[in-house]
Amino acid sequence: MKKLFLKKILSSHFIKFSLIPILVVEITLIILYFSINKYIATKNTDLMLNEAITSSQNILKNEANKISEKLRQVSEYATILQKEHESIFKNSENIYLPNGKPTFDVASNGVYYKTNKVGASLYYSSNTKITEVEAHKALFTEAMDTSLKNIVDTNPLIMASYFNSWDDLNRLYPFIPKVYEQYGEHINMEDYNFYYLADQKHNPSRKPVWTSAYLDPAGNGWMLSCIVPIYKNDFLEGVTGLDITIDSFVKNILDAKLPYDANLFMVDNEGMIIAMPNEIEKLLGLKELKDHLYTDVLLNTIEKPEEYNILKNKSPFAEHFKNLINTNSTEELIIADKKYLTLMENVGETNWKMMILVDEDKLFSSIESLRDLTNKIGYLAIGLLILFYVIFFYILLRRINKFSNDITQPIEFLSDQTTQLTKNDIEFKSVNTNVLEISQLSDNFEYMIKELKQKAHKLNKAKIIAENANKSKDEFLANISHELKTPLNSINVISEIMTTNKQKNLTEKDIKNLDVINKSGKNLLVLINDILDYSKLNVGKINLDIREFKVNDFIKNIVNSFESQFRAKNINFELNIDSSLESIITDEKRVAQIINNLLSNACKFTSENKNVSLSLIDQNEYVKIKVQDEGIGIPSDKLKLIFDRFSQVDSTTTRKFTGTGLGLTICKELVKLLKGEIKVESQEGKGSIFEVTLPKIIKGFEEVDSQDTTLKNRQKTKQNIIFLNPNPINYITKVVELKKRYEIKQVFKKIELINALQENQYDKVLVDEDSLSKEELEELKKLISDKLIYIQHLEDL
Repeated sequence: MKKLFLKKILSSHFIKFSLIPILVVEITLIILYFSINKYIATKNTDLMLNEAITSSQNILKNEANKISEKLRQVSEYATILQKEHESIFKNSENIYLPNGKPTFDVASNGVYYKTNKVGASLYYSSNTKITEVEAHKALFTEAMDTSLKNIVDTNPLIMASYFNSWDDLNRLYPFIPKVYEQYGEHINMEDYNFYYLADQKHNPSRKPVWTSAYLDPAGNGWMLSCIVPIYKNDFLEGVTGLDITIDSFVKNILDAKLPYDANLFMVDNEGMIIAMPNEIEKLLGLKELKDHLYTDVLLNTIEKPEEYNILKNKSPFAEHFKNLINTNSTEELIIADKKYLTLMENVGETNWKMMILVDEDKLFSSIESLRDLTNKIGYLAIGLLILFYVIFFYILLRRINKFSNDITQPIEFLSDQTTQLTKNDIEFKSVNTNVLEISQLSDNFEYMIKELKQKAHKLNKAKIIAENANKSKDEFLANISHELKTPLNSINVISEIMTTNKQKNLTEKDIKNLDVINKSGKNLLVLINDILDYSKLNVGKINLDIREFKVNDFIKNIVNSFESQFRAKNINFELNIDSSLESIITDEKRVAQIINNLLSNACKFTSENKNVSLSLIDQNEYVKIKVQDEGIGIPSDKLKLIFDRFSQVDSTTTRKFTGTGLGLTICKELVKLLKGEIKVESQEGKGSIFEVTLPKIIKGFEEVDSQDTTLKNRQKTKQNIIFLNPNPINYITKVVELKKRYEIKQVFKKIELINALQENQYDKVLVDEDSLSKEELEELKKLISDKLIYIQHLEDL
């Protein structure tokens, strides 16, 4: 059989069918089509937007000019009335009565009013005393009626015209039948904006002035007024005004039909909405104030509430309109997830602001329709292409399958052979194929398997030897540590007792030497304990004692043991425990071991007059233990190594700080055993922060069967016993034996015992009955009768 190269077989087939190039070209064309479509739509949108902005600005400007012209006409009417009314006051003796002689009367509430219902109504406050002067004024101001009436009747925008005098006279057209009821017995004209805005203080130029929107006391609802002062020889006789209701303003000015269904609304110089159509009301969530139910007399100016001020209200649109007024630029406003273009134009006559809102959906509706059509055409083309390629792929796959089988079957057979490599009795079978590369590969595998079997056999033997050596090392460390601890305990106890020098037979130098022996023995014991703990952790022989304990008492006992070390270096120590953290269920001894190691390191590596802190933070199901110091810190390149065994930042023989390098390794393994994690942050020269996060309750120990005595026995911890030992030499052997089973603290005087009992809790109190008087025994029984045991009855323990 002729053998061929795999590369030649594959090349001849894929060159023949050229699938990928065709597919890439088609996908490129589709992407190009949609990209061009999107580009054209974007350009059209930008063009439409610019045209809409220009068109809206022109519309807005035209509408503002129209409104300004209408308001200017009203201002001109007011100026005409101003000149006429000032002339009437200058020639008050020449009485002109256009409607004949009027009749007047006094109402029951004291109001002087006009009774014949021709021309304008007249009201004189009951607080104004009607003398010949007032009666004459009521008569000669009848000359105002003709112009007041003509202006209202000929201009649909103006709803009322009036004159208000300084002494609370009101002449108003159209006629108010019961004007004394509408205004009430007294109305102080100077309290209303349609009067005081025209006085000398507010209007020194004496030109027409426009008020903001207010509630008309004459009963016409919400309106605006154009007012002019009426002077006689520099004395303000009163104010003449023309009223435009908000309703008429909206109907005659703002309800115009605009392109893109745009909407106009008007605000004054302070941002108060003067008038707005229904569509703007819906968008801004406000109801235009047009009508009012008059149940009481209005005694002062009532303006629109603050929510109608688009610059000061608490709506999400206030900041938008403030920017629009300040910059006079085109802004985009989003209302209920819809976008609107907003523009502004000043109304020249009053300097009010006219604003327009254009719905972008309506603006771009034609472009969106075109974009949808082109997208549909594109999707149809994609569908046809998919159909073509489904048929094409079907034919192609059938032809390729035969070709693939020629290659894949021998490779699959070879793969099955290689999966059996782990079996020692496998016999490799050569692959029968016409592909030269696969045949060569089969031969190579056969040779490689023979080599692997030989090397695997050698490695397995070496592994067994290494495991046995490591096991022997761990057993040796554990045995030697136990053997060393027993004599070391004796050395430590005897040297500690001898340093007290009770017999007074030792010199100061002897005591110092004994102190050195004692400290060295304790340091050696710590080293042995570290090695023993590490060995147990390494072989998994440490059992957990899970039980609930109080956090505050537990932590304070630990901190008390470090007080002398902190005091010796004048270290400022700070303890913080969350008040919500009362108790946890875990191995108390192992948690204490972790904290002791971290605090010991913090004290060791922190110089004098610096700070060390311990914090316990409640984190729901977890408790975070944080130890922070201002010590020497750890270089960043050493941070990853500090948890390795026998690792220290300074590992030279001349290092300043002592230690085995096992403390943090043991911490890490204990934290892992307690289902927690440990982290460290440090800056060289600034200090370190160690954070240990432990579960409050170790999973698997939340519920313990009360009949599971095996678990209970395994979880028993050593009892804490305090021993009043006045004869330490006599009891040295017993103390050493007791330390194997209990946590023993020795005191040598009764007063030391009492102080220790007040500071800490102990399970039992051990005393020498023969060394105490009867009275002393009685005193101790009263204090601790349930815990007291005599050393002569050690079997009671």
